[in-house]
Amino acid sequence: MVFLVFATKTACRKKDAKGVDTMKKYVWLSLAVVGVIFIWGNSLQTAESSECFSELFACLAENILQFFNVHEYLFVLDHIVRKLAHFTEFALQGIFVYKALRAFKIHNSFKLAFIMGVFTAAVDETIQLFVSGRASQISDVILDSCGALVGVLVIYWWEKNR
Repeated sequence: MVFLVFATKTACRKKDAKGVDTMKKYVWLSLAVVGVIFIWGNSLQTAESSECFSELFACLAENILQFFNVHEYLFVLDHIVRKLAHFTEFALQGIFVYKALRAFKIHNSFKLAFIMGVFTAAVDETIQLFVSGRASQISDVILDSCGALVGVLVIYWWEKNR
């Protein structure tokens, strides 16, 4: 039954005047929008709830490292987990925005996706100025922008080499 529904939806896909699959355009656009909402939503969390969430992943990482006899302090892991989360969120956002721009046949998709990543990072850090216990850091804007750039570079390279 599920296969039938999927096959029907796939067969009914329409292409726009430029020959672009309409469904793909809106899937990439939706992922890009949801990505930004996720990023900014995380910035709206208080310091305490953000810290609890990242400590969960830091504890998981600590358990994995202890399994391999690598012992680190939790506060170091927490910092690394936070920075990796920022970088990964923005790398994914860079991919989603780039693919959405390409799906809509927008010129300079590479540059625009990166600029949108920098803009999202700047707004993200600005939001944190108004949240209890949070602080805004230029280094986070730079890290987030690098994440967006890496995401855009990876998907650009992938498309050129497949």
